[in-house]
Parts: sequence; structure tokens; C-alpha cells
Amino acid sequence: MKKSISLLLLSLLMITPSCQKSKEVANEYNIVPKPNQIIPREGRFKLSNKVSLIVPPHAPEVKEIANGLAQQLELTAGISLKEAESADGKPAICFVIEEGMPKEGYKLSVTSDLITLSASQPNGFFYGVQTIFQLLPPAVYGKQTDKKANWSVPAVEIEDAPRFVYRGLMLDVCRHYVPIDYIYKFIDQLAMNKMNTFHWHLTDDQGWRIEIKKYPKLTEIGSKREKTLIDYYFVNYPQVFDGEEHGGYYTQEQIKDVVAYAASKYINVIPEIEMPGHALAALASYPELSCDPTQTYKVSPTWGVFEQVFCPSETTFKFFEGVMDEVVELFPSEYIHIGGDECPKTAWKNSAFCQQLIRQLGLKDDVTPSKVDGVKHSKEDKLQSYFVTRMEKYLNGKGRNIIGWDEILEGGLAPNATVMSWRGVEGGLNAAKAGHNAIMTPMPYAYLDFYQEDPAIAPTTIGGYTTLKKTYSYNPVPDDADELVKKHVIGMQGNIWREYMKTSDRTDYQAFPRAMAIAETGWTLDANKDWKNFCERMVAVFERLEIMDTKPCRNFFEVNVNTHADENGPLMVLLESFYPNAEIRYTTDGSEPSTTSTLYEQPFVLEGNIDLKAAAFKDGKMLGKVTHKPLYGNLLAGKPFTVNYKMGWTGDIFDENDVMGADKTTFGLTNGKRGNGASYNPWSSFAITEGKDLEFTVNLNQPTQVSKVVFGSLFNPAMRMLPAGGVAIEVSADGKEYTQIAEKALQHDYPETGRIAFTDSIEFEPTQATFLKVKIKSGGTLRNGVNFEKNNGPEVIPAELWIDEIEAY
Repeated sequence: MKKSISLLLLSLLMITPSCQKSKEVANEYNIVPKPNQIIPREGRFKLSNKVSLIVPPHAPEVKEIANGLAQQLELTAGISLKEAESADGKPAICFVIEEGMPKEGYKLSVTSDLITLSASQPNGFFYGVQTIFQLLPPAVYGKQTDKKANWSVPAVEIEDAPRFVYRGLMLDVCRHYVPIDYIYKFIDQLAMNKMNTFHWHLTDDQGWRIEIKKYPKLTEIGSKREKTLIDYYFVNYPQVFDGEEHGGYYTQEQIKDVVAYAASKYINVIPEIEMPGHALAALASYPELSCDPTQTYKVSPTWGVFEQVFCPSETTFKFFEGVMDEVVELFPSEYIHIGGDECPKTAWKNSAFCQQLIRQLGLKDDVTPSKVDGVKHSKEDKLQSYFVTRMEKYLNGKGRNIIGWDEILEGGLAPNATVMSWRGVEGGLNAAKAGHNAIMTPMPYAYLDFYQEDPAIAPTTIGGYTTLKKTYSYNPVPDDADELVKKHVIGMQGNIWREYMKTSDRTDYQAFPRAMAIAETGWTLDANKDWKNFCERMVAVFERLEIMDTKPCRNFFEVNVNTHADENGPLMVLLESFYPNAEIRYTTDGSEPSTTSTLYEQPFVLEGNIDLKAAAFKDGKMLGKVTHKPLYGNLLAGKPFTVNYKMGWTGDIFDENDVMGADKTTFGLTNGKRGNGASYNPWSSFAITEGKDLEFTVNLNQPTQVSKVVFGSLFNPAMRMLPAGGVAIEVSADGKEYTQIAEKALQHDYPETGRIAFTDSIEFEPTQATFLKVKIKSGGTLRNGVNFEKNNGPEVIPAELWIDEIEAY
């Protein structure tokens, strides 16, 4: 018996080490942006008070970076690294200068007893430290000690350098002022993601946010507006306002501190001072800068593009020279952004001074298209080029270069200008082909103010629809691009326009996590990008964001619902979660999904009306919120159709990157999903001619009994739309001869303000039909300047019809 017990103990002792080993956490490398060369290794480097910190002598910047690592470890891990001259075979973190490496490149070697970080420049060391932070527990980003975390670094070999020299985010602080504390937090996020540029949009129609001592009225008057628009721009007319003054600006001392803080994290701050458009805040302060100083100008309480712009007069140029004299003292950046976008030329066309200047400069309308962008430009476009070129020359004289939005291509590009391509990719590509540097920041990929989850549940924003996956899919320079494009596209940037972001939390929600996708696109070679692997790394990123008190959109943890029909195929329901290897469980009866609900394994046919609820699960726990989407599997679901009007806006969304308008079969009208009053995204628009109904026709492919039709229409007169005024149903056996079987006039109770979706139906005796025609009548007419913002059109117009989900039963 004793011998048996001894053998048992011996066998347990032999088993124990392997059991312990199996419980060890596997090495993970949750680094964003993804390193361009990474070789995983076994083992871990354990941090403790016995670890030495070795920094090369006579390298004060490197020493400061190393001290930053040590200070953060002392704060969050309670570990004090000891400075030493050499490792002497003991555990150590060594900073090694290696000549010849790229300026922002680094090498990181981690073994069980040594961490070696090599670079040629401080920038590289800084980015290497960011990688070390990301290899540590997320608690390293906190502000308090966490003794329970596993303070060790996985063994690895990394050799890394960025794809592009310019990697950044633009933050608009004009539409809504951003508290100075958030600016620092925002810079921390840029640094964590190895971005090197903070584009600070400081002046616009809605507020002038930078102190200029020579022109004090810019902040005394131009930094405040008397009220702010409520809801989306086109929801109400007259528009509704909050009645509260909104203001704020940054003093020069604050700006100096921000610039210094950013520089300590190897981030360049580029200020944007808008010209010649987006001028109202400045004109309210100094009306003499306009083409008509007799007018009274106000800082705009709403958004948009305004005809009141800077006049290209000597007064204006003297003003901007004075502004730039102070700006260049505050910002050491090589670049100054001068805007140049969305500048209507109406004021210049109506100005005797501008027309005389045009003649004096010999500017003429193009007879043939421009070689740069293929467009015929007006003499006023060329006056803008004169404006931009003159300011460029002044800034060049101070050792600075300009960046402008892609409109600065119009009328001829200033000689040394860099173009920021926002209206798609063409502006940047055209600039690059003309030998100018370009930064790609195109809609929709880089516009972080767009919706990123179902607008029905998302907070109000400017529109569009750009998921995390779509942002990640962008490649600024395809492999087959022109050689000049490869040479001159120098980077990528994401844009955060804040019309609808009143708070810092809302800014977080819009910016993150899509900013990480932009960071990876800017840093990582396209061949090394991998969407699935990115999602795997993002799980740890969300933990870091939580510790940094950042409030991102959490759609990553939830389920997206799509429907799709191939031509003549059934309408399929597709469920997707970005969370890696999550189980998607769903119900179709409106009950809450649980771990025992139906497991989603592949797309399924939509049969009948279902009340779909879905959620993502991992290890038996629900990851995010429940997604709720009623779907309508009716006789028309998934079927192609014809209409007698050209479709305008089409809000159907489908394909691997969630491209709006991509599902050519259903175009949103037969995709099983009804429209809602939250946004315009799900709807399809039709510009109706008075007296001519919208005709929607479907081939049912065989004689089918029909007794009811349901459809939705939208009320939003400020956007020139009224719900349907009536509906008629016609049927046919051959698609040629139609017989009307039902007709119904429709009336709706309109709200005093706001946008609302109506769902209407018409029932009739069961009828056999092979072809079904639904004729929808206009909701009536609207008055220019009464029901919607006045324009140069006729006094009365037929309302547009915005329709979604036409169903038959």
C-alpha cells in the first residue's frame, strides 16, 4: 500500500509541472498599429525592482523617453527600475542607439532576461516604448497602482517603421469648443497609436478659437455665438435653437503648453486658419474684411457653407499677415493649414472691387478643362488661387509651407502647396500626379463624424455610414498606382468634424475605435494588414480605452444585421459581429437572446415577418447590447423592381465593407427592413413631377395571391419631403395590361417640428397577380422660404417622396 501511495505521489509530481505550464497565459501581441515585422517567441520578461534601466550616455532625449517608461511603471505597477551602466548578466531594459535606421523606426528584442530597444532617433525610441506599453497589461495606461496585473512582457522580435511619414487626426474645435483638458487626452491617444500629427481646426464660421493679440475682437466677438442649432440641420424649418450662448478659445499660453506637450510625444501640431471661406466669425469681428462692410455679420449658430467670405483686398491680406505672424510663433510646424475649402464665389462675382482685381490680374474663365483636375474653372476660381498663392508666398518667406483642402486645386495650385484630399480620393491623386505632396483623408473612409452603427440607435450626426471595417479597408496607395502617386502621397488622416458633438464623450464615441483603423493604415504596410487579426488585437484596445476613461462606440461587441438577395434569389439575413470568434445567438419572436438561443452559423432565408433580436456571446457571457431589428419577409422581399423615376438618395447598405447603395437588387425598397425617423440612411428618394405618380413595379414570377400592400414614407418639409398623399394598386398577368384593383387617399397628422416616418397600408379583395404595380401619389406641394430654406427656385414645388420598404402580403 505504501509503495502504491509513493508511486501515486511520484506520478502526481511528474504531472504537476505540465499542468502548471498548461495554465500559463499564451503570449499575445495586441499591438496597434500592427508592426511590419514581428516574430513571436516563447517566454516572458518579468518586471521587478531588480530590473535595470540602461540608457546611452549623452542622449538626453532618449533618457527622457526611458524615464517616461520608468515613471509609468512605478505609478501603475509599483516597480522601480534602477539605472545602471550595463546589464552585467542581470535582467535589464536597454536602450541602444543604432545608426542608419529610419527616423521613426525601431527594433525591439524581448527575451526572458533582457529587453533591448534600438533606434537611431528619439522618435524611434518613443514608438518602441509605445509598443512595450501595448505588450504590458492595460493597467499600464492607468493612474494608480495595480498589484494584481501580470507585469511581464512577452518575448518577441520586432523590426518596425511606418509606411507613411504623415499620420494624424484632425479635431474641429470651432463647431463646439473643446475643453483644454480633452486636448491633452486626445494627444495621448494619438501617441498611443503612433500618430505624429495633430491637425487643430481653429477658425470657422461658428467660432474663432485662437487668441490673436493684434486683433482682440477675434476672441472678444468671434469666439462666441448667441445660440446653437438643435437637431440635424435639415430636420426643421425654421430651424430650432437652444438659446444658449456658446463660446471659448485658447489663449496663446495654453497653445504653447499644448504644442510643447505634443512635441514631448513626437506629435506635430498643425493649426488651421481658414481662408478665404468659412469666414463669418472673423467678419463678425472685423466687417472690413468682407466684400460689403456695410453688412452686419454674426458668428453662425448653424452649420453649412456661407456666401459671406473674405474679400481679397489689401486690408484682408494685411490682416492675415498679422494673424500668421503670431501663428508661426506659436506653432513650430513646417506646415500651416489655410483651409481653402467650400468658398462660394457669389460675393466676389457681385463685388466691383473683385471684378476690377480679376481684370487687373488678367484672370479669365477656362476655355478648355484644366490639365490637373479636368474641370473648366471660372475667373473667380482663379482669384481664389491668387489668394492662396499670395498667402503661401508670405508663409514661405517665414520658412513655412501650406496645406489646403483639395479645393485649392481649383484655378491653379499654389507652387509649394500640399493637398489634403477630402472629397473622395481624386483631389489627392490629381495633386500627386502634378508633382505636389498629398495627404489622403477621403470621405467616407476617413470621416469619423459619419454614422458607424445603425442610425436608428445611434446619436444624431451629420449622416453617411462608415463602419470600423470600412475605415480599415482603405488603402491610400494601391499597388498599381502611378509612380508619382506612390512618391507624393505622404500620409493619411482622419477628420473629426464636431457639428453634432457637444461633449467630449460624444467625440470619443465618434473617433474611437475607427481612429485605430486609420492609425494602422498610416503605419502598417497594406500587405501586412489583416482585418481578422486587427479585430483580435482590438479586444485589448478597448480595455486600454476604458482605463484611459475614453468612451468609444461599442458596436464592436454587438451584432450588425444585414439582408441581401442575389438576383432572383431569396432574401437572406446576415448577422455579423466584429468581436473575434464570438457566438451570435438570436431569436425571431422578440424574446431576449441567451446562451441557449439559436446559434447563427450561416445566412438564413427570411421567411415571414420576424422580430429579430441578436447578441454576441463569448464564454457564456453577452458581450454588448442586444440588437433589435424587425424584418418583413413578405411577397416582395429580395425581389428586383423597376420605378418610373430616377432614384436619388438610396440608403441600402451591403457588402463586406458596408457600402451604402451597394445592394443593386433591393436598393433598400425590398430588403425586408423598414425605414425609420432617425436618419435618411434607409430611405430612397424620388423627385416627383406634379400630377405624375411614382410607379413601382415587381415581377412576382408566377400567379400569386395578393391582398395587402404596406409602405413607408417620410415627413420632413425642411428637406422638401412630404409623406404619400395616396396609393393605388394595379395587377397584370403579362406585365403589359394592368388593371387597377384598389385606391386609397392618405392623410397624416403632421408634428409641429421634427422628422417622422409614416407606415401606410391598403387592403383589398385577394387577387391573383403575376405583376404588381404600386402607384404612390405625391404628398402635395411646398412653399419656397416657408416650408424650407429659401433658394432661387420656384415659389412652389412638388414635395419629394422618400420611400422605404414596399411590402405585399
